[in-house]
Amino acid sequence: MAKTTRTFLLAAAGIALGVCGLCALPPVGGFLLGQAVASVLVFPGLGRGLAAGTAVTLVVYAVLLTFGAYAAFRWSGFGASRVGLLVCWGLAGGPAGVLAVLLWARGHGVPFEEYARYAASWGMATALLAALLTMAATRFLPAPVSEGSSVPDGEQVPAPAGKKTPATTRKGTPAKEAPATTRKGTPATGRKGAAVKDRSATRKKESPKRPPTLVRSLAFHPRSWVLPCLVAGWAVVWSVLVRDRQPLMAWLPLSLSYFTQVAVILGSIAAGYVEGMLRRRLPVEGRPGRAFVLAWISASVAPVVYAAVVAIDLGMRERLLAAPLDPAWVAEYLGDLGAVLVAEPVQVALPPLVLALAAVGVQLVPPLRRAAAGTPDPVRTDRRWALLVAGAALALTYFCLAVTSRFPLLTRRTFDAETPVMLRALALLSPPDPVLGGTAVVWSWAMAAVFAVAAAGLVYVAARGQLVRLFPASSYVVLVGALALATALAWTVGGVIGRVVTGEEPVGISPAAQAVEFAVFVVPVFAALLFIVHSQVGVARFARIVDLEDEQTWEQAAERYRAWRERVRDHVPSWRERLMIAGMATAGALVPLVVAGALVQLVPLGAAGSPRGLITGDGLGSGGGLAASGELGSGGELATSGGLATSGGLGWGGGLSTGGELGAGGGLGFPVPSLVAPVADTLTCAAYLVLLAGLIYVSLMRVNLRERRGAVWAAVWGASVVAGVAAGLATPAGFLLGLVAGPFAVAGVVAGPLLAGRRRVLVVAGAVLLLVAAAPLVRRAPAGEPLTITTATWRARAPGLTVEISYPAVADGPDAARAGAALVAPVRTHVEEVLRRHREDPSRAPGPATGPTATPATGPTTTPTTSAVTGGYTVVRNDAGVVSVRYALSGEVGRAVTYGRAEGRVLEVRDLFVPAAFTPAGRRQLAAALRPLMPKGQVPRTVSLDNDRLLVNLAPGAVEFAFGRDYFCAPCAPVTVRVPDARLTGLRHG
Repeated sequence: MAKTTRTFLLAAAGIALGVCGLCALPPVGGFLLGQAVASVLVFPGLGRGLAAGTAVTLVVYAVLLTFGAYAAFRWSGFGASRVGLLVCWGLAGGPAGVLAVLLWARGHGVPFEEYARYAASWGMATALLAALLTMAATRFLPAPVSEGSSVPDGEQVPAPAGKKTPATTRKGTPAKEAPATTRKGTPATGRKGAAVKDRSATRKKESPKRPPTLVRSLAFHPRSWVLPCLVAGWAVVWSVLVRDRQPLMAWLPLSLSYFTQVAVILGSIAAGYVEGMLRRRLPVEGRPGRAFVLAWISASVAPVVYAAVVAIDLGMRERLLAAPLDPAWVAEYLGDLGAVLVAEPVQVALPPLVLALAAVGVQLVPPLRRAAAGTPDPVRTDRRWALLVAGAALALTYFCLAVTSRFPLLTRRTFDAETPVMLRALALLSPPDPVLGGTAVVWSWAMAAVFAVAAAGLVYVAARGQLVRLFPASSYVVLVGALALATALAWTVGGVIGRVVTGEEPVGISPAAQAVEFAVFVVPVFAALLFIVHSQVGVARFARIVDLEDEQTWEQAAERYRAWRERVRDHVPSWRERLMIAGMATAGALVPLVVAGALVQLVPLGAAGSPRGLITGDGLGSGGGLAASGELGSGGELATSGGLATSGGLGWGGGLSTGGELGAGGGLGFPVPSLVAPVADTLTCAAYLVLLAGLIYVSLMRVNLRERRGAVWAAVWGASVVAGVAAGLATPAGFLLGLVAGPFAVAGVVAGPLLAGRRRVLVVAGAVLLLVAAAPLVRRAPAGEPLTITTATWRARAPGLTVEISYPAVADGPDAARAGAALVAPVRTHVEEVLRRHREDPSRAPGPATGPTATPATGPTTTPTTSAVTGGYTVVRNDAGVVSVRYALSGEVGRAVTYGRAEGRVLEVRDLFVPAAFTPAGRRQLAAALRPLMPKGQVPRTVSLDNDRLLVNLAPGAVEFAFGRDYFCAPCAPVTVRVPDARLTGLRHG
């Protein structure tokens, strides 16, 4: 064995010296430089320096390569594996090439930086070619370990107690060391049935055992976290502190780019994953040499992963989006990947070697506290499992920030309704551009940070509370609920932080809309990825629980699987337990909704004539307080219809307008059930309660109910948020409904065991709840009273733009919050659109601008151009049945809004006119009714009610039509005509 090893090593060294010497000759090297692939074999110092110095360098390279590669192969445990030999020779080739070229550069007095770009690639390519030629020439491999036993004495690991030693040897063990028995224990026979002779018995003498050395007496404690921490830590240290002073230790350059940061994180994760995978196949207990080689291989993977991620951001992305089927983007991507690798060429040579040595050195130090090794828990998930899934949630969040940072449409928030919703939904985790202003930047980062923290914490709690199962579908529902709750907390808590820090809301940006779209379209994708990670860990844990090995048959695995199911059957919650918890949670959520629905009609919280009601200063938002309609007022308005009125609280300036679910100032609210409220609100709440019960019943199928109460509470609150989004048809109102009612559902779950068996208490509570629900029937709001409307002003400022629009603020009335929200919605939509266009193109003037001014003393003085957006309103009708308002906006035709108080919503044009009015005959009939009332020169032939330049309002006993400029003819001025209802017979409803 020793003779064959020496022969192979001498042949390898000679062939490596011959290959690099041949390619270092000027004629051969000059020819190879013209080839695309073969040029990597050319010595970097070709044609320069003394020939003797080059020869000495090549000899040093061959010696370093041979001894380093054989040491790695001997320690690795690859056995008689040709692929393993190539891996070891390739690993040693990079450092050998860099050190040899460094020696050559120092000897000739030339700067090493000029040749470092090609040193590592030359060393690796030459080493691989030399290894292939050596294997082809000798047709055998060197001995992986020294003579004697297949594993050195100091590195043997005793078999675990109670576990049988496998009857077959690991791949690569010499055949003469295998036992001469078959798998079933019968004697091995030869070709003619004769017993095979044990050749080990004919040995004249056994090789003596080597005495243990000091190195082998060291205890090695493998720890999986060491290498990833060293990979990421050295990237930070080298990039920040020693970047220019240690070029030989260049490693994963960091910058302010999100892609480089994500690349370092993914490179660290990949190194740890590869090391763990190799250690599972080749145990490293008591084998520091093998651990060093496996760490070296794993650390060498990190630069490749780093380059693969960074190359995405170098130009390939545009080609891929433009033509996904064109192979040109693949070629460009591969070229960019290679460019990133050679930008710091030594990162694939010396740093992996040094990091592997450091990792082994750290693991030679015994830990301060080492947990006793034991069998994995067959029922409960452990802390490491949950931390891995929570870490995946953090990685997804950061990766989303990195990807969206490359889309100005998202960073500048210039998307509109025509932008693909899947792209628009990522705005919540999109880094804000500084052009948005300090307020928007603080709010956006606050929400992103809260989401990251909340998602990691809630996912950890969700995974920690799961039972060990194979691909549990209910875990996906739990993860969706956890991420949806994290989104809701990011919206609310992040908004409060932004409000406290900046003192104002971001103008023209809707955090509510961003949160809802993220929860509807992005959260299910995130949850699916986390479910994959969770299931992968579960499969690995399950394999350890049932003790699956390669030599076991399928029948043995199935038998152990059935035994495991019987063992954990008692811990799985029964359908009665889950049904009981779902009922208690539903009852807990129902109580506050019924109470709020009663307060809508019974508690007049608004003060007549005061747009701020009870609170005249800054409350939770900018003067928020309680309202009583199930809506949240914004803009500081305190309505008389239920909930919390906030401008910067839960609705936050820029909240989404959804008809009747907005407070008096336009802030977001949620519906509540009531016997006198619109039927749509009651149906929404009923759907929410049904979905809540169903989601809780499904979510708790594999939750550890008895030992992880926190996981149950988090699952209930997350299910409440998901049920609210589904019941509210993906509107902010439903999102807020689930968020606010969730804690009461959790309270119901907590109080359930205390009330179990107390039927009298439950009956009394149910009767009281029915009386509260019926209270509005006893004291109904007085009918026939118009709303009290005051004037408020919407002011917003941006660089080069001012907005000042007057709008009606409903100060008093039983449906003040809902009506006020409907009336202010057109203003909110107009302001958001103006600000979006201004962010997209600041030079665009949405209205009249102030230009240069002149003074007699100093002559012309140029002031910064500022565009002004102004507007006002006219109340066309305000009575017990209808409130109709027409807006005049600068740069716009205007807006018209008609709110039906009986219907509890905005009335569209098709709600006011019969379908026949939209036919050609109906258009001509309407034109005939308008013709006598039109000014001279404007003779309508047909009138289209659904035209954008026509505003329709309801007036007392009439309909008011406002025609925009050039409606009937090119020079026609705008005109407003009021037509009595009698002239519209057959066209109007009723």
